[in-house]
Amino acid sequence: MSHWNTLLQTALVGTARQPVPAADGMAGDFGALLQALQQPTDSAQGVLLRVAGAVAVGRRAGFVAPGLPADDAPPAANDTCPALGDPALLAVIADALASGPQRLQHEVLAVLATAGWRLPPSLLPAALDAGRRDTALRPAVVLALGERGRWLAARNDDWRYAVGASAQADSQTRWDEGSIDQRRAVLAEQRRDDPAGARERLAAELPQLPAKERAELLGALAENLGPDDEALLEAQLKDRARDVRQTVVELLQRLPASAHVRRVEAFLAPLLSSQGATWQLNAPEAADPRWKDDAIDAARPTHDSLGERAWWLYQLVRQMPLAWWTARTGLTPSALLDWAAKGDWHDALLRGWNEAVLAAPDFDWCDALLDRPRAHRGGVGPLLALLPRDRRERHWATQLGDAGQGVQDVVAFADQACAPGDTPSAALSLRIAQALRMRVERGDLVNDYVLRQVLGTAAALLHLDALPLLADLPRAAEESPGLANALADTARIVRARRLVATLPLSSSSSSSSLSTSSQGRP
Repeated sequence: MSHWNTLLQTALVGTARQPVPAADGMAGDFGALLQALQQPTDSAQGVLLRVAGAVAVGRRAGFVAPGLPADDAPPAANDTCPALGDPALLAVIADALASGPQRLQHEVLAVLATAGWRLPPSLLPAALDAGRRDTALRPAVVLALGERGRWLAARNDDWRYAVGASAQADSQTRWDEGSIDQRRAVLAEQRRDDPAGARERLAAELPQLPAKERAELLGALAENLGPDDEALLEAQLKDRARDVRQTVVELLQRLPASAHVRRVEAFLAPLLSSQGATWQLNAPEAADPRWKDDAIDAARPTHDSLGERAWWLYQLVRQMPLAWWTARTGLTPSALLDWAAKGDWHDALLRGWNEAVLAAPDFDWCDALLDRPRAHRGGVGPLLALLPRDRRERHWATQLGDAGQGVQDVVAFADQACAPGDTPSAALSLRIAQALRMRVERGDLVNDYVLRQVLGTAAALLHLDALPLLADLPRAAEESPGLANALADTARIVRARRLVATLPLSSSSSSSSLSTSSQGRP
């Protein structure tokens, strides 16, 4: 409804400077309603608010003004999966969409779609609004919308992120008409079987794409990345957009024989020397004009904590494959970190190595960085996310301790490391839940405000097998409002997850069982 944008403009500049727009083109009952709301005897501000309220409701319902060409408002395609109708489950989904947290929102939407159901029309606006507010939630929202939801999204600019080709469409249609997520999925699928064909498809499309989409789709080359991709990636190193250049650098870093890596090595190798068994590192004395060809910025950002020479060194380090350091020095990742801690350029090295391992994951480097004292390591959550579950949980088990004293940090890091839909193992989840329950039973919630937040996070995060320990936490006769809310939110999340776990397959679903091993669903 374009009338909404005109109303917004009036609200921004003020009714004293711009009158409330007439409902031009709004024929029929809706147009009559807007006319009735615009009484000349009323204040302009009151008229604007009433009209905006009516138009807002119309937008959420997908209203299109009568009189527009028929092809401007095509009917929604028929849905192949049924809308969920169970009142208890619908109430849980509605509450999750309204109150969160994000993990619960993702879980209810993902389980719904996996079981072959879609959201009923009454919940579509709430789901689309949740995706508008939180970009990380959008893939789960799109999966649960159905055809009617995609039709509705096309009628509202705030929901355009959900517009795309039908989920049942073939790959060519999803590429030609789909959203950016659908197009990246098409590329990733083609990369598995026909990497050259996918690369050619992307190369033909890149010149017409905006910077954000160039970066997003280039990232799909990570699937089946090989030497044949180097020429296309090298050409993008001169892209005007920083995000594109960064994506390309991270991909080229995974090709240790690439010309880009050899050029960075030529800059970095002279700075690293040995005197007997002792290695020494220097930083560049001056910027090299050739750096710009490899996305290395000579100008240090004014807000950056590194000095100028450290800034140059950090950029070289973050673009060099980590295997180069172990091969050249003969030192293990742990020994290299010990060596760096004693030198003048520790901050530049640590920051560069952290970013290098995120660009091209290496499990031994992840473990070594995570084993450092907290003051000498980078971001913990992103590093843990790179590790397989068994190696990840070794760090959590150590941090948790025998008495569960580290439970708050473990929950925080696990929340960062576990992707939506993923959980810690059942065994570790039980240990975490036991430690949290013990803290609640001894009264820590009364004064520990951080623990209250951790409790809700854990309720949304932990394996389903651990939820009974959080389902009936002890209550006190007298509770502050904050404490009461924390316990009520925890109970609400636990009830919702346990109920959603009972969702059956729809009659139209072709799946024989739900793929929910990470959730521990029966």
